[in-house]
Amino acid sequence: MAAELVILPRMEFKMTVKDGDFIKVDYTESVDGQVISTTNRDVAMNNDIYEDGVEYGPALIVVGSGDVVEGFKDELMGKEIGSSGSVEVPPEKGYGVRDPENVELIPLTKFKKEKPEIGMRVSVDGKMGTLTRIIGRKARIDYNHVLADKTVKFDYTITERIEDRQERLESLIRIFAKIDLAAKILEDDVAEVESPWEMSYYKEWPMIRRGVAEMAMRLLDFKEVRYIESHKLAPTVTSQLVSPPPRLEETEEKEETETSAETPAPDEQSLG
Repeated sequence: MAAELVILPRMEFKMTVKDGDFIKVDYTESVDGQVISTTNRDVAMNNDIYEDGVEYGPALIVVGSGDVVEGFKDELMGKEIGSSGSVEVPPEKGYGVRDPENVELIPLTKFKKEKPEIGMRVSVDGKMGTLTRIIGRKARIDYNHVLADKTVKFDYTITERIEDRQERLESLIRIFAKIDLAAKILEDDVAEVESPWEMSYYKEWPMIRRGVAEMAMRLLDFKEVRYIESHKLAPTVTSQLVSPPPRLEETEEKEETETSAETPAPDEQSLG
């Protein structure tokens, strides 16, 4: 009896987003139909929010790192790479419910560099807030997020997932340090990050440095993260004193003087 041939359906393994993934996402964020941020250059220009110097294109997101609001993260989880979608995120999973107690009155004398104006963003002892009212000689600072109590809509497309460990390390640094720093992977799951000595002037640097290290160990399975402070010689600048070219008037006067010197006086001319 001949054996029966059974053809099974082909198994397809689809890449889906999971916690800790490094993905790139094109998205547009809007509130009440008004676009407030986007990674798309054309959308930004069409909605009058385009900014010179901003690098448009898919945003790098580390899923579960807290760099996007919880509701958007939940939406991305389990989605296939290449998929598109839309989600409305309520305040509880977005930018929070407004806390009426999270406000403060500060003296206007604290504004030494700029004139206080309604709506301006200020940092008070490292805490960001919005100046909402001026009462006498004091300013009312609201520390609630500007989008508190708002339902936010995200339209998105997941464009790719980054697999290379070196690229993920560099991306992690770029997200949390807001700067590109040289980094390399050593043996025994050790990462080495080079930081210019100027970084020590930033008071936030110790916290950023620790945060990057913790994320690299948790998300990229490094056992150790080392920071190398680099000091480099400043470029040598040489100068040479160069006389400026003569002015046109001086050149013409010089030519007239030379011509006069070469032309003999009338009584000295040969009459032949």
